[in-house]
Amino acid sequence: MRAIVLERNKIVNPVGVEDPAEVEQHLDGAQLIVADAFDGDLIVQLVRRNPALRAMLFTAEPLDRCLRYTLETPQISNIFGRANFESPPRDWEMTMILRRMLRPQETPPFGSYLHWGFTGFQEKIAGTNERNGIVTKVSQFISKLGVPKRVGEMYAELAHEMLMNAMFDAPVDAQGKPKYALDRKAAIRLDEAEQPTLRLATDGARVVLQVVDPFGGLQRKHVFNGLARGLAGGEMDTSHGGAGLGMVVCHNSTMAMIFDVVRGEKTEVTGIFELDLNLREFRTQGKSLHYFEA
Repeated sequence: MRAIVLERNKIVNPVGVEDPAEVEQHLDGAQLIVADAFDGDLIVQLVRRNPALRAMLFTAEPLDRCLRYTLETPQISNIFGRANFESPPRDWEMTMILRRMLRPQETPPFGSYLHWGFTGFQEKIAGTNERNGIVTKVSQFISKLGVPKRVGEMYAELAHEMLMNAMFDAPVDAQGKPKYALDRKAAIRLDEAEQPTLRLATDGARVVLQVVDPFGGLQRKHVFNGLARGLAGGEMDTSHGGAGLGMVVCHNSTMAMIFDVVRGEKTEVTGIFELDLNLREFRTQGKSLHYFEA
């Protein structure tokens, strides 16, 4: 894969293209262009003129400021957060996402998000009673890591929201109609084939929470439109179109959210938190959002 990186700061990327006016001349044969959201308007123009070209953005600003580019342009489905304008995106994240683009049919194993020797657990969720119990287990697991209490609360909220989506929004009947989405307050029991799996682990540097449902019905618009609506102060969407406020819970609880959809087979949602960040850094740093569909 041939990629073009537009970065105005040579200290951050000494081998990329520095001048936006020079990008066009480098596009021949390129499959990917990467740039700061500051140059988002240019990137949108380029991918519209070159439909086979995919793009990624990185940003040190709040995510809502660059979501409009993803809403307008399906070729932009990856946003990398970075600490500031003098820092590159996180290296492990860039490596992982680029590898994922090179192998679009392969969703990464859970362990690839963590260093060797991680510890954690996974469980299948059979119903609302089990959901409540696993949310408590998540909170207790995080509290043992010696992090601020708020981190445990965030991850309990995140686990609850991800499981609500997997248990109520994801299941459909043989005709593709939602089975439980009309009443998210109901007590339900899921057939074994409907049950989502929750995984939680840490390697001492990161905490990774993942929920997988066996339906694969999540759509790109549910992610980007839902988050944009939620960050703009929108209301909960009860029409099976993605809950804006629920997406905000995911955004506020993680440094990176990764959505991997195998249409009709599974939706895999992964949230990542870096343990070496204090809460002030966590709130102010740019956050990442990635969507893949196979």
